[in-house]
Amino acid sequence: MKDKDLIKAELKKRQLEIDLNKIENLWSAYEELKTRKLEYENKKEKISKELSVMIKNKQEGNHFEKLKIQINLLKDNIKKLKEPLWSIEELAILEALKLPNKLHNLTPELYDQIIFEHGVKPNNNKDHLKVGKEKNLIHFIKNENYYLKDDAALFELGAKFYFSQILKNNSYIQFSNPDFAKSLVIEGCGGDHTNSDSTFILHHNEDTKVNADSRLHLTGGGSLYSFFAYHAKNVLYDKVFPLKYFSMGRQYSPSPVKEDSLYHVSQSSVIQIFNATRNEAELNDVLHSNIDLIKKLYTQLGYHYRLSFVAADRLNMWESLRLAIEMYSSSQKCYVEVGNISMSEDFISKRLMFTYTEDKQYKFPFVLSGTILNVPKLLACILEQDDEFVLPEQFGIDNWCTVSTM
Repeated sequence: MKDKDLIKAELKKRQLEIDLNKIENLWSAYEELKTRKLEYENKKEKISKELSVMIKNKQEGNHFEKLKIQINLLKDNIKKLKEPLWSIEELAILEALKLPNKLHNLTPELYDQIIFEHGVKPNNNKDHLKVGKEKNLIHFIKNENYYLKDDAALFELGAKFYFSQILKNNSYIQFSNPDFAKSLVIEGCGGDHTNSDSTFILHHNEDTKVNADSRLHLTGGGSLYSFFAYHAKNVLYDKVFPLKYFSMGRQYSPSPVKEDSLYHVSQSSVIQIFNATRNEAELNDVLHSNIDLIKKLYTQLGYHYRLSFVAADRLNMWESLRLAIEMYSSSQKCYVEVGNISMSEDFISKRLMFTYTEDKQYKFPFVLSGTILNVPKLLACILEQDDEFVLPEQFGIDNWCTVSTM
């Protein structure tokens, strides 16, 4: 709370209501109790040493008895302090964990800032579900249950191989992640591990009592959670940085709305990237190189898209900056985020004890991550943009069949 004015200003930009006075008061009470306990322990240690000397020298008498009474009283006081100290510590930490990440200097305050645009915005009234049904490309039942058919299925495979091959050519290493993450990881990444609208929570047998803070969540291997499930409580050497990983798999997320649409499905094929560096300067370099890489990936496809820095009030609490990859949806009459990259800097690393050693010191890596490909959203936008849907040549079967046999 040293930079209270800065925190207040950033909370205002994010349009968040957090009681800083409550956090400050709880933390002061915690520090006061902790200091008092430490004083008791120091006194106890001092008296213990004095008693040891007296016992060794066989010195007994009134002073010896007084010291014994004092040390017993100190033990009682320390014991009585433990429970309130634990309670106030838990309350203070839980409130402090609600504070969001600091904002990056590139994050716009009021409105999204467009930094790049390719092609011309389409002008039509197409709906991707209607087009998909007419062309026998999509069998859509509901947001939790849909099937891609014919060229749409080839689109899914081709898109993933196209993106993955370019990532590999740019020194990215493919990573295999778990589909599940623990509640600890969800909370550490800034998510609400108790909210079933946030993640899919695995419930145990009704007869089994389970701690709500130690459950499993179905997130998919293509998620930030799954990367941190691997890196939490991990210590690396500084020479391994920068880390450049990507995973190709599923991403599971409860549908935010009831409207049937590929924009709101709960299961998506995605490519997720994960970068980690030693400091902020290195992370900024990685940000700009990734922006250039995204331009290369999407511009070659020939469709209209734009890149925007997202305004502060639309960021997640763990994000300091987000770059949105947007395409126009004629059915939604707005731009849709088909991908993104976000900077969390050292915010999540500190919460989940992801560290590295440098000069015999433990430090926290700076992290950039994001879903640079979301197949259902990209397919939906292309179905609405393309006059006659044709599988992009970059996604053609000849390309990824050749790649897979290399």
